[in-house]
Amino acid sequence: MRGYLLISHGGFAEALKESLKMITGERDDLFAVGLAHDDGPESFTKKLESKLNEMKAFEEIIVFTDLLGGSPGNAAVTKFIANDKVHVVSGMNFPMLLSTVLSEGCSVEDITNFGREGIQDVKAFVKANMSDDDD
Repeated sequence: MRGYLLISHGGFAEALKESLKMITGERDDLFAVGLAHDDGPESFTKKLESKLNEMKAFEEIIVFTDLLGGSPGNAAVTKFIANDKVHVVSGMNFPMLLSTVLSEGCSVEDITNFGREGIQDVKAFVKANMSDDDD
């Protein structure tokens, strides 16, 4: 079974978790940790360790971070780099997370593609689809 850990600056991770629950219902495989304004590297690493301890029953863990090179992501990479059951993916967005939790067993490559596909120029998308309907 796979677990998901969302980490971010501030309350972003927790807000995404709550948004996912609105669509998918309560989930036992979804966790969130935010870097508080007064957290230092050590206190945030302790938060990560605590969450990882809660998630030890999972065979695989996907950690989603908000920003490549940001403090939460750097802490995750430092903590999990040697752990083969943990994958770290940066640039999390809602479409990426929703597609991932609804596509059990998808690969890390699939997850990064979900993130890219979720970013669209809506006006261009609508115009392209209107043109397709006219054909």
